[in-house]
Amino acid sequence: MEQLQENIKKTADLLERSSHTVVLTGAGVSTESGVPDFRSPGSGLWTMLDPELFTIQGFKANPKAFYEGGTQFVRMLGEAEPNEGHTVLAELEKRGLVKAVITQNVDGLHQKGGSKKVLEIHGTLSTASCMLCSRQVSIEEVAADVEEGLLPPLCVECGEPLKPDVVLFGEPLSPDYKEAMEEARKADLIMVVGSSMQVSPANQLPAYCDNLVIINRTPTFYDQQARVVVNESTARVMRLLLEELDKRK
Repeated sequence: MEQLQENIKKTADLLERSSHTVVLTGAGVSTESGVPDFRSPGSGLWTMLDPELFTIQGFKANPKAFYEGGTQFVRMLGEAEPNEGHTVLAELEKRGLVKAVITQNVDGLHQKGGSKKVLEIHGTLSTASCMLCSRQVSIEEVAADVEEGLLPPLCVECGEPLKPDVVLFGEPLSPDYKEAMEEARKADLIMVVGSSMQVSPANQLPAYCDNLVIINRTPTFYDQQARVVVNESTARVMRLLLEELDKRK
């Protein structure tokens, strides 16, 4: 506990001295909202679903199987609520201590938790688009079709399958990635929150900054060069960090 408090104080010091802090988040920031990560043994998404279904080739070959496999996950995301990891980051942005959140997540919980500048480098599950004519619809419209048994949901304009606007394996990252690189280059502090930093090219972003704070349950590639490493629950750490900052007012 003493070491944790010391790390919290160091993180608060770095935040207060920084003029441009950027936060990079991964699946670990949402697990306490009931959203599974991808790789945890026994509970990760890839232990429940076939990753091949979530390649762009898999989607094109069998969009019905994609929706059959992914519907439960989408329903789970729709029921998820932000946890303290999300809401504290939104509060830090409100106070001017965080300039942007770059997220690998597609669950929309940062926005739901109050964050304003969120760069979704792996896309979003809030909309879906036709792969032929690019017509975009809300995910609620897609969900309604799925509930009625329309698998896959089809574009009303051209009859082609609608694909959620998430980045599948084999696709380029979303346009937000370019702005994410610009934010990482401007940053004088990058906080990695809830990411194991195993997925490329998102794991290249911390390399743009010399000042790193890593808050993640398990070790990451960047731990040795980070100023602070905290292997704890992200929600708990963010709550303690806000409490430490409040003491300094």
